[in-house]
Amino acid sequence: MSSGEGVLEGAVAAVREAQEGLYAARRRLTAAVVAAYEEGEPVARIAERTGQTVIDVRNTLAAAGAFRGL
Repeated sequence: MSSGEGVLEGAVAAVREAQEGLYAARRRLTAAVVAAYEEGEPVARIAERTGQTVIDVRNTLAAAGAFRGL
């Protein structure tokens, strides 16, 4: 057993924790995008405010079942 083994396990745990945080942040962003859209904010404005492309916002809305299309 080498002294670096604990470092490896710690790094794996840190990555898993970061992934969980990322997933939670994505869920919050999706909820916020859907809420803004349902309140009548245009997709282009949501994209501008979030730093995403219009296609990214439309994909988020479609995945959440909220996009009404053209």
